[in-house]
Amino acid sequence: MKRALPWILTCIVAGAAVAGLYSLARRDRASAPAQGPAEAALFTASPAGQGVLFRLQPASDQPLRAVRFLPALADGEVIAQVLTQTGDQLIGRFKDGQFAGTLRLQAPDGVPPAFFRFARLNAAAALDDGSLLLLYGDGTGGSGAPWLVDVDGATQAPRWAMKAAGARIALEPGGHSCLLWDGTTLSRASWTRKPALMSLALPDGVSVLDTVLPMPAGRTFLAHPGGLAIQAGGAWALTPLPDPGELSFPGAAGVLAPRSDAVYWQPRPGQLSRIGADGAITAINLAQLAPPAGHERDLAMLRLAGVDAHGRLWFRLATPDLSVAPHPTQTDPPSAALQATAAMAGDAAVTPTSGTPTPAPFNPAPWMDYLKSGLDRAYVWDPKGSSLRLVDWKAEWPALGAPAGFPLPLPRDMQPQGGALLLGLDTRAWWLPLDKLAP
Repeated sequence: MKRALPWILTCIVAGAAVAGLYSLARRDRASAPAQGPAEAALFTASPAGQGVLFRLQPASDQPLRAVRFLPALADGEVIAQVLTQTGDQLIGRFKDGQFAGTLRLQAPDGVPPAFFRFARLNAAAALDDGSLLLLYGDGTGGSGAPWLVDVDGATQAPRWAMKAAGARIALEPGGHSCLLWDGTTLSRASWTRKPALMSLALPDGVSVLDTVLPMPAGRTFLAHPGGLAIQAGGAWALTPLPDPGELSFPGAAGVLAPRSDAVYWQPRPGQLSRIGADGAITAINLAQLAPPAGHERDLAMLRLAGVDAHGRLWFRLATPDLSVAPHPTQTDPPSAALQATAAMAGDAAVTPTSGTPTPAPFNPAPWMDYLKSGLDRAYVWDPKGSSLRLVDWKAEWPALGAPAGFPLPLPRDMQPQGGALLLGLDTRAWWLPLDKLAP
């Protein structure tokens, strides 16, 4: 018996070790990201009319909390965020109308699990190396700082995560940094070596941002309520707003849209400027474009939505405020644009002269009658030509074959930079290539 006792003790210890290793293996497998057919079944993509219907197919073992589709990315990819009741974040990816797989993310190292459980995916960007940049904000309505997460597309594992700022991502040329911004803040995130965040000062006189656009050669374009700011060589050049047109659009944000040969800036609906590679700004007279007969008034309401892969500019229509007369009268002080121009020229003041014609009083009645027919239409313009192509939503909607329940598009649904119209409805989204609207 004494001789057998060591053997018995050895067997007991070995058995406990094996049981412990088995338990650890089971726990590791349970915490690892689930992959394979079960994940792929989370979404489906099926033809629907002229487009494709993206539909959530929730698994019975994965209770869900919320689903939302982000605007199409610049490369055409569509990202869907799925919040689960287990605390995991699911990311559905769609490319060229096809479901491209699912990423399952647990809270990355350093990110508080309580934050990540309810985090709202504010923006995303696809990097050249195949990884996905995700900017998460506080989904509880609180003031928690956002987090920027880089996820490896192949392994589904976060490469890094850092506390960030802003709510939007603007990738910088080179693929190793981006600008993060919101209405009042601007910062740069970089990850060449160790991920880092640096706050950037806004130009003097600029406190609110409408659009941020990084460009090659270290240039940065900022559209703001007072005009345009361009940084080149570390110095900022400011361009004031032009004088208002016939209509007033209070609160309309400035828009920047890049094209291969230029950047287009729209300070207000109905106005447009082209910025060349040399930085020269040339105003474009939209009134000289040729709209379809009967739609001439639309030229004053054109609202730049973006530039597609063919270099065409897409416009929607903005609703003017007819209670505001935009024209200054002869007794009014000079506009801010005129005063700024005079200051740069060295003039002490700008005052109306006796020969300055007094604008006729603004008459809103014709516009009120015109607006009654609605603004459910868009326009496409190739800068090589002078004619506008009309996309009439109401007339073309039946032929496009949108799934039942999907309404006419809203302004936010048209995303020229992503090459598509994307309408989200509950746990579904209808994706329509813009080429179906304007071949």
